[in-house]
Amino acid sequence: MIEQEAIVAGIEGEHVYVELGAGGGCGRCHETGGCQSGILGQLFSSKPRQFRIPNRIGAMPGDRVLLRVAEGTPLRAALLTYLLPALFLLIGAAAGTVLGHDSDAWAALGALIGLSIGVLAGLTFHRSRMAAMAEPVLVRHNQTVCFSKETCR
Repeated sequence: MIEQEAIVAGIEGEHVYVELGAGGGCGRCHETGGCQSGILGQLFSSKPRQFRIPNRIGAMPGDRVLLRVAEGTPLRAALLTYLLPALFLLIGAAAGTVLGHDSDAWAALGALIGLSIGVLAGLTFHRSRMAAMAEPVLVRHNQTVCFSKETCR
């Protein structure tokens, strides 16, 4: 399991909005074998990102919580997001080349159609299967952190 500490920023019905800690990712950025994604995230993001997650532990705004995601889920999500559309793009370009008798315009059209199909297939698959598997789970909360007087209990 991959775990990341976060802070509950707000509540909406049965869900909470959490902000990930400063490093983001798995927190192993500076260790040997770490993927460095947290460092890249810091370069391109100026404010903390918020995520909406089911509140199964009764967390309140300001609580420090631990998020848990199943091992391998980020890799499956990345493959679905990037590899599937790229694969369909290549298949579409090859099909366009064959149908257009080596015409670049047909290859480009086939690539565009293939990319579109790949993106739609990825979105459809994500909504049906990956959403349940990839959903982070709140597993515990520690102390409360005050953002303002309104969020402190």
